[in-house]
Amino acid sequence: MKRFAFAALALAILLAGCATIISGTKQDVSINSNPDGADIQIKTGGGLTVFSGSTPANCKLPRNKEYTVVVRMVGYKDQELYINREFNAWFVGNLLCGGIVGIVIDAVDGAMWNLDPDMIHVELVKTLADGRINTYAVIGAIDDQGQLRTIAIPMIPVKG
Repeated sequence: MKRFAFAALALAILLAGCATIISGTKQDVSINSNPDGADIQIKTGGGLTVFSGSTPANCKLPRNKEYTVVVRMVGYKDQELYINREFNAWFVGNLLCGGIVGIVIDAVDGAMWNLDPDMIHVELVKTLADGRINTYAVIGAIDDQGQLRTIAIPMIPVKG
């Protein structure tokens, strides 16, 4: 019985790629925003929506694709970010133990890639009613108690 278990384990290691065993075929990605509650939509490069939700959110994305993330909230400018694929160093382990089979498995199932970034934080920027970004001039001074005091003055574009 012990021999059978050992043989099954050895076969599983030989038939799977190193990156697949260590990293898996999906990766956790966390998305936060300030303020919370923004809508999130994640699409593949081909335009297929793979995740919809609101911040804060955690999702598992397949490693074999690149993604576009759109974060939006009423009254704020939409933010578009990209999640790219980068080479997963565990893939090199196939040279030691996975062999050609491991290389093929990691390449086919996407485990040869890492997603970057895997932690996204978006600072949303307020917009005016017509969709323009609200710009402020901030003036600061130190009061007689040594405290910094600031005032934000909205900038109004001049039409000309």
